Amino acid sequence: MQSRPVPDNPRVRLARGCYTDRADFDLRARCAQLLEINPPETVVSGLAAAALHGLWLPDSVVQPEFATVTTGKASDHMTRSRRPELRTHRNEIRRADVTVLDGLPVTTLARSWWALGAVLRLADLVAAGDCALRLGVTIDALDEQRRLWRGRRGNRTVAAALPLLDQRSRSRPETHLRVIVRLGGLDCFDVNTPISNSDGEWLAEPDLSCEQARVALEYQGSDHAELSRMRRDITRATDLRRAGWMLLNYGPAEVFGRPEQIAPELRHLVQRRAPQVRLKRPVSNRLH
Repeated sequence: MQSRPVPDNPRVRLARGCYTDRADFDLRARCAQLLEINPPETVVSGLAAAALHGLWLPDSVVQPEFATVTTGKASDHMTRSRRPELRTHRNEIRRADVTVLDGLPVTTLARSWWALGAVLRLADLVAAGDCALRLGVTIDALDEQRRLWRGRRGNRTVAAALPLLDQRSRSRPETHLRVIVRLGGLDCFDVNTPISNSDGEWLAEPDLSCEQARVALEYQGSDHAELSRMRRDITRATDLRRAGWMLLNYGPAEVFGRPEQIAPELRHLVQRRAPQVRLKRPVSNRLH
């Protein structure tokens, strides 16, 4: 039996009665298509809005989600979609919390981050918050959402994440490493602080560093495998060692696979190299 030929550019089904001719459509294109078959007051929200804003998110978590804009409480006459391929919500969203991004109505950066508290674990929420700060939102704007929606699902995670945010973080894995260190009671580590030798010459700017113990931490991602980068890393590690510093490198297996092993190792190392440093009690929390 002869098989049917596969078209070069097949139509992709997004929802009942909603198709696109693009086989490689992106999230924005998908949201734009789905908005066309929803009521005009619908806006992109949740994980989809956070992804459209460019927040640092875990892989494979983004789905187009929608919420209806209301000025008060969600009314009884608002109905949910019965389509299993669509995720619609009846939420209270102030008109001040809606903006236009690349032509699409979406929740604002602050509101989008707050909504992640209901679906992300703490370290992932902090990473998204670090990115939001780098994109220009303020801590006050994020905390306003927490105060406005006190008692809502995810607000406790938001409250726990807020004091851990730091806009100096440069990547999602770097944030995860910092959260592990902070929850381990190691507040002595600074974020992306330049290190100099005794002559005042710049040596490095590690992801995290403890001046008192002369311990530096680096997350080693795939970009560090490039030959020229690898050679620079070796030179930097040598310079730090000669200046009395210890550089510890962590990769995905440690930060995302075995995060519970990092803080105890660092606590022992700091106490041995700088016994004068007073460490806080570790915070028990599920990071991943």
